[in-house]
Amino acid sequence: MFGEQSSFMSVLRLPKHIAYSQGLSNEVTKSLSDSTAQALKLGELLQLSGNDIEAMPLQYSPVQGDALLRQEIVNFHQQLNCHSDTLEADNAVTFCGAQEALSAIYQALLKAGDEIVVLTPSYPSLVTMAKSKGVVVREIALSADNQWQVNIEDFTKVVNEKTQLIVLNSPHNPTGSIIDSTLAEQVLQLAQRYQCYLLSDDVSQASNYRGLTLAHGYLDYSKSIVVGVMSKSFGLAGIRIGWAVTPNKALLKILIAIKAVNSICCSKIDEALACIALKNSHAILSRNNEIISDNIKLFSALVLRHKKRLSWYPPQAGILALVEVKNIETMTAWSNALAKKTGILTLPSELFGLQGNYFRLGLGQKSFAQTLVKFERYLLETPPC
Repeated sequence: MFGEQSSFMSVLRLPKHIAYSQGLSNEVTKSLSDSTAQALKLGELLQLSGNDIEAMPLQYSPVQGDALLRQEIVNFHQQLNCHSDTLEADNAVTFCGAQEALSAIYQALLKAGDEIVVLTPSYPSLVTMAKSKGVVVREIALSADNQWQVNIEDFTKVVNEKTQLIVLNSPHNPTGSIIDSTLAEQVLQLAQRYQCYLLSDDVSQASNYRGLTLAHGYLDYSKSIVVGVMSKSFGLAGIRIGWAVTPNKALLKILIAIKAVNSICCSKIDEALACIALKNSHAILSRNNEIISDNIKLFSALVLRHKKRLSWYPPQAGILALVEVKNIETMTAWSNALAKKTGILTLPSELFGLQGNYFRLGLGQKSFAQTLVKFERYLLETPPC
């Protein structure tokens, strides 16, 4: 019995970036690697609503998710993108965060021996969930030498008749690069050619403060799935609502069935709050995008002052970027020392599958300027190796 339990526990490990953060939890008081935009307080969000949420009965929410919320979700994606077909509320299913949605999609679509294509570095679970199922992961490795950019030739080299799923993430975590509308259409055509599934992790798509052409038409393809969440562009991580949208009704039924044996349903309160946020998305996103833009300017100025210590490519969109720290031995040792000296958390890029002296920078918080003061003081007080 003990041997079985030990084997089971050896498989279930914390994701590397979470384990690293928890290992420094006693030292950390601030973060420069937060992946979310600025959160609203509950009272601020409720002020945006004309509804009396206090009168809502605290009962189960439908397994597929509240119908009004699902309609707001598809409205939101249609406003951001360029679908020819009209989406309906029944094209969406809610989950308790994007991670649950991604896990359900992998469970529904993948089996041992299948092949998937993933951009790396990446949010860790996009790779680890596949490998844990015996799925072959074909990686498209992004490089600083090319400013983290990707093109259609990168996809055509790895997508073939064995590909079951292409996984996209734009704006990209952790590099801040994008898949623009032209490349999105090319990748869509490639998926259609090989009749493989196409998953787009769009959790930060609305963080488009430069007004770039990020719209796509993925959801006109019957084997496509788009994932969104409250925590990233909206900054509402305390509202544990994510979702998947797909025109594929058969796949929707499977996702709902998987959800039914896991979380069963989401919190009715969280779904009501998510509905308020989506109805007021313009106000929330405009504020958050202004904060991100201001923080990019602050960090760009810092890099100019410390060109011998730091370099980066500012994000094209989204909340995240990678920063190179020069003249250090290892990123992990440097990040550990920074956390112990200043209380500032920086996540080394190796946690996301990229070797080298980079850390993930989060640009979404109003407290960023204050944290940056402590960070710069540390740079001045700590000479390079």
